[in-house]
Order: sequence, then structure tokens, then C-alpha cells
Amino acid sequence: MSEEFSTKTLIQLLGEHHFDVETLAGGVSCDTAKVLWRENGQERGAVVKRALAQLRVPGLWQADVDRILAEADAIELFGALTPENVPHLISRSDESLAIAIELAAEDMRDWRFSMLDGEIDPEVGSTLGRVLATWHRSTRGANLPTRIVEGKKRLFDLRAGAFYGGMAKTWPHFAPLIEKLSHELMESRECAVHGDFSPKNVLHGPSGTWVLDFEVTHQGAPVFDLAYMSAHLNLKAIKLASQRERVAQTLSNFLSAYQAHGGTLPENISHHAGVITAVRVVGISQINYLDAAEKERAIERAQDLLNGASVLIP
Repeated sequence: MSEEFSTKTLIQLLGEHHFDVETLAGGVSCDTAKVLWRENGQERGAVVKRALAQLRVPGLWQADVDRILAEADAIELFGALTPENVPHLISRSDESLAIAIELAAEDMRDWRFSMLDGEIDPEVGSTLGRVLATWHRSTRGANLPTRIVEGKKRLFDLRAGAFYGGMAKTWPHFAPLIEKLSHELMESRECAVHGDFSPKNVLHGPSGTWVLDFEVTHQGAPVFDLAYMSAHLNLKAIKLASQRERVAQTLSNFLSAYQAHGGTLPENISHHAGVITAVRVVGISQINYLDAAEKERAIERAQDLLNGASVLIP
């Protein structure tokens, strides 16, 4: 039995069975496990998640653990809008602050790792642009779940304060702009925003494309989701020099599909993407796949974006 999940928690979520539990590595903000069991003679499976109070980073970075319940609300909200692109919520336990979601098909892989292995499919960008536009358009002015409406503390703890506040201190010459951008995130209530819309939270393969990890979902500014994905694709283009054109096409497809399905690109998307790019290189949440020379290029790209360069990959 996994140390992270007691038998009681698994029974609350999945019923009484003999469970085989495999801890899934790589999560910064949650304990996550793959759980298998047999029921009525058939093998069943699920992914079980519980949020961490202290995120797995070198510095102090804390957040409320009941954000896992907001994730459950978001899975149901977005799953109703694009059921083919969101895993099904099997169950939730408000007592144990844990959720169980559908297990992905074996042919679906973390999109981040696929790209880093040189497998670049620009059509994934088109799919994600359509999905994100559907979420933003359909939730604008809608009556959203209370935990999503009240998600600004999670946004501050995990993004506006940690990312934007941190970068304003690290790069004080950009502080007035970054503080203005942070204020926009905290004040806006345009639509439901995923809050972590990046390649590491996408599964893709022959069986389809899923978006995962909804714990930062809040009612806010759609520019954040757009900038978050754009920043990460800019970083992938720096790493994957030989595939730069295909990564650039992926980003172009993403933004074009977003517009084609009713979304509008905010004028300050580049500024937000600049902050996020910087955070992932010199801030509290650094990626681990760039070498020293690539980090220097990423810093230069982040500064260019903060100075208003196009978010499209040059």
C-alpha cells in the first residue's frame, strides 16, 4: 500500500477491494497514484490524487489542500463542455480531501516528454486552442461552482504571488509592469481559467488528447491560460532547435484555433508570457531541461516578451 494513500481513503473513493497501488512520480503539488483492482471479474483502474500543503520545490511554497475539491469541480465543469478532452471524475472524498479520476489509455503520453523526445505534432496545438476557447467562451458570465468563483487565494498562492510577486523582486526594473499584470489577474472575473495550461498537463496519443490538473482553476483572466501555454512552447523551441519550426507551428495553430472558436487574443499576452518564461528559468518554479546556454537564451526571450515582442516564436 502506498504511504500517501491509506486503505480508508481508497475505500472511501473506490469501495472495498484489494488494491495494487503505484505511486506516480513527477508531481510538484500533489501526491498521485495509479490504483488497480478487480471488480466483478474485471480489472479496473483509476488515478488518485491529494494536494500537498508544501509543494515539492526547494523553497517555501505553500497552498491550501482543499484545492483538490476545486479540481473536482473543475473536472466536472470542463468535462461537460469537452468530454473527449477531460478525464472522467470517478469519485471524490471531501473527508479525505482526495479524488479519483479515470485512468488514461496506455497509448496516451505526457505531451511535454513527447516533445522533448522530438515528437512534435502541430495539430495538438489546434486541438488545445479549440478546447481552451470552448472553456473560456462557455463560462464567460456563467454561474460557476463556488470553489472556482472563490479561487483567488489559490491563484495568489500558486501563481500571482509566487510567480509574479517573485519575479517583481528578482527583476525590479520590470516590477511596475509585473505588478500591473498581477493586479489584472487578481481583479479579473471574466471566465473559468484553468491556471496550469501547459504541455506537462496534456496527455496525447492515438486514443486522443486530455487536459489534466485543474487545482488552480479560478474565475479570472483568460490571458493567463493563453500566456502559460505560449511561454512553455517558447521554451520548448529554445530546447528543440532542430524542431523549432514545428514547435512554432504548434503555437501558431494553438492561437489560431483559439480565435477560430470564439476566443480573443488579449493585447498583453506577450507581457504575461514573459513573466511565465522568466519564472520557469530564474524564478520559484524552474524547469530542468535547459542547459546553461539555453537558459541564457530563455532569459533574453523573457525580457523581449516583457518589452512587447510578439509571443509567436520567431
